[in-house]
Amino acid sequence: MRHQQQRRTKPQPVKRRPSTIQWGIVAGVAALVGLVVVLKWQRAGEAPVALPAAGDTPVVSAATATSTALASHSATTDTPAPPADETLLPEAQLARLLEDGKPVFLFFHSDNCVQCVRMIAIVEQVYPEFSAAVPLVDVNVYDRRNSNLLQRAGIRYIPTLIFLDRAGQGRSFVGVMDADDLRAELQALAQE
Repeated sequence: MRHQQQRRTKPQPVKRRPSTIQWGIVAGVAALVGLVVVLKWQRAGEAPVALPAAGDTPVVSAATATSTALASHSATTDTPAPPADETLLPEAQLARLLEDGKPVFLFFHSDNCVQCVRMIAIVEQVYPEFSAAVPLVDVNVYDRRNSNLLQRAGIRYIPTLIFLDRAGQGRSFVGVMDADDLRAELQALAQE
């Protein structure tokens, strides 16, 4: 009988309400999942839209923003750009190439992200075919000396590839581009 009595008096579990911190964690996780879903559904190769600075006219795409920002900067520079040479910083190389009216392949990357390492291998495979016709400006995003160029180009994701024609207009691609597509982009620049 005593055994039955203990069962009847067994305490009921206390229902706890989630704390504010727990709700915050759940909301944060939900927001991150939403962001990942949006980024996954973003079209492959479509560059993010650049936000205009105060007083600027709205920019339609990152490619337009990039080519406009890069071209306008080189056009307004009062000092002549140094000769294009691999010992110069990428920003100086770009200024010189744009001043000379050459098409340019800009490659923004790091040396340690998985997607960047894959893209570096593809560039090393394809680019030598076009090295005489299309100069490459190779930009390591972790080199602090390149921060001004990263800001001007509106780089938010890596790897980013920008293809500028002789007029300084072009397109950008974010992510890993397959070898055939890279070859086609470089071929189009080389033929201009």
